[in-house]
Amino acid sequence: MCGMKTSGIMACAAAGLLLVSCDGGAKKAHKYTGHSGHWDQDAVPVSLQCAACHAKQFEEWAGSDHAWAMRTMKKELDAPAFSGQKITAHGETLHFLTAPDGNQHIGFLKDDGTETHSVQPAYAIGKTPLVQYLVKGKDGGYQVASAAWDSGIRGRAGLRAQDKEHGNQWFDVFRDDARQSANGMGERKPGEWGHWTGRGMNWDSQCAWCHMSGFHKNYDPEKDTYSATWQEMGVTCIQCHKLADKPAADGCMVAPQDRKLSPKKVHDNCASCHARREELDDNFTVGDRFDDHFRLELPRVPGVFQSNGVQLDEDYCETGFRLSRMGMTGVTCIDCHNAHTGALLYPAENNELCLRCHAEHEKVNGVEAPYVARTDTFTCPAGTTGHQCVECHMQENTYMGRDVRRDHTLLPPDPRLSQETGTPNACVTCHKGKDNEWAAQAVEKRYGKVSWLEGYRPRFRAVAAAMRGEHNQEQMLAAYAKEENPAWRATMLGLLAQMPRTEAVMQVAMQSAEDASPMVRAAAAEVLREQCPQKLFTDSCRSVRHSAVRAALPNVPADSPALKEYEQTLRLQADQPAGAMQLAQLALHRRDTAAAEAQYKRAIALDPASMVPRMDYAVLLDQLNRPVEALQQMLDCAREHPQEAEVQYRLALVLAEVGQRQAAAHAAKKALELNPQHGGAAQLLQSLPH
Repeated sequence: MCGMKTSGIMACAAAGLLLVSCDGGAKKAHKYTGHSGHWDQDAVPVSLQCAACHAKQFEEWAGSDHAWAMRTMKKELDAPAFSGQKITAHGETLHFLTAPDGNQHIGFLKDDGTETHSVQPAYAIGKTPLVQYLVKGKDGGYQVASAAWDSGIRGRAGLRAQDKEHGNQWFDVFRDDARQSANGMGERKPGEWGHWTGRGMNWDSQCAWCHMSGFHKNYDPEKDTYSATWQEMGVTCIQCHKLADKPAADGCMVAPQDRKLSPKKVHDNCASCHARREELDDNFTVGDRFDDHFRLELPRVPGVFQSNGVQLDEDYCETGFRLSRMGMTGVTCIDCHNAHTGALLYPAENNELCLRCHAEHEKVNGVEAPYVARTDTFTCPAGTTGHQCVECHMQENTYMGRDVRRDHTLLPPDPRLSQETGTPNACVTCHKGKDNEWAAQAVEKRYGKVSWLEGYRPRFRAVAAAMRGEHNQEQMLAAYAKEENPAWRATMLGLLAQMPRTEAVMQVAMQSAEDASPMVRAAAAEVLREQCPQKLFTDSCRSVRHSAVRAALPNVPADSPALKEYEQTLRLQADQPAGAMQLAQLALHRRDTAAAEAQYKRAIALDPASMVPRMDYAVLLDQLNRPVEALQQMLDCAREHPQEAEVQYRLALVLAEVGQRQAAAHAAKKALELNPQHGGAAQLLQSLPH
């Protein structure tokens, strides 16, 4: 098994399942002798020892998505997928076949049907609703093919009628995703970051931490290579139960104090994977705080989340749940999900999952769930889809072509707000052909004016305006003053950081630097920048220290421990363009222009189609008095992004500097055509012949 780590407990497991008793002598460990639905239970030797005493939990887990999150190739399991099918994906025709020796191969075909080369997949990810296969890359890591196998298995709630049309077929996870086409991304081409051979589809960087137990990618920035290690494949017992340095007196490998984690610690462990987040290190272990190791993505830019926090891109659960009132009051994953199977604890179809709290006056941390009587008539009649709580409060999106996931903001449908901000709502999503006015009237006829919705609307209006590029500070500050949810406070501060820093904004940010929530303190640092108080650089939470250094980088002392910690994070992230870009900025902070230039070149090589690395590199080249090279970068950038106003403006600046004033005027005009509000382009044009 490539990369298998055999140290500590794993070494014991590999050497005959020996444990150390409390008196220091060796004794034979118990071993699970039953049979589960796991793909190969002998492949998880540590978890197999856990199963000796916890057989029920092990057997529940064995069929879960966690247990099948990563596995070796199995001829009997993978035979249906490799039985001669062909598919055109990412601009190539692929042929999936099984050789006479029983090994599976992916062949790459030319237009005439002849094979140019073939690769042998090494591992498989997933069981339902799709399976992806990993191929060894030149950098020592693995790449995830975007051609995926629909296994025909549907074991999740949310099965739709159209799923019956799928099954036992290959498909392209990007081509079949309607949202990708709607966003104009088109087919991913070889050489691009998002192509299956690019760094955007690198398993070690993008996937592995959440599909393995005890995983470390061990990326070497100097060699640009991976040498990954892990303890067990899949998300196993040891990913959710911390192993002790030595077994306890009763032989258990989990220390007594770690056997019963608080619901909050369990939730943070779930969130470490079920979140769209930035990794600050790879040392998170169960029992740790999420915010000590990750920076959570919040709805601050268009195209990632809706302005009300509802999922749009592939956002997972944690952001939406933190933005919800349920998440704020302390409801956790295991209040609704079985921790071992991942399945719901109660059925959602008859609303028992929700009504067991909402119809029983249940309280969480002293906050009572809004009461809903079991006998209430819902908006839609009994027996219809709309009569289910989850259909109205947890809308579905489909990702990777076939993977249906529910949103976790748990918001009520608000057609009136949809009219203002363009956010979706369950009413018109379900009632095809109806519009928001019809839905709003239907809701108001049933519930009246729903005055309590006004408690939500100020935040959503302010965020929607900011996402449209409207710098309405007064609106944002007014909404912030009323906001009780720390995740929304952090969101609003992050948006204020993109606006002019007036005295009122700075005052709010300085007050927010004292907030109890690390998310809010981190967002306050983004606003304060060079005025960050020293205590943010020594904050107890790593995500706050990270944000403070990034925001105030030019003013951070070279010997600051927080700066050294920040560099460790950037080296961890250096295998991606964003990490290389930040390393370039750190090098410039240290006046090392050669290192900065090398990192900008790496970022461009990793993502040649992106405009940001080329624009920043052009700025550096210009500062180094190399305007001709800067011009070449901007010409390449404009060729890739002809409809970006900022690109045309930057191109105009460089053209003007090299004396091409007529061409500069043309580029500045185009920038203004693309964005009439671009002040820099308008000012530049006034100084040029036109």
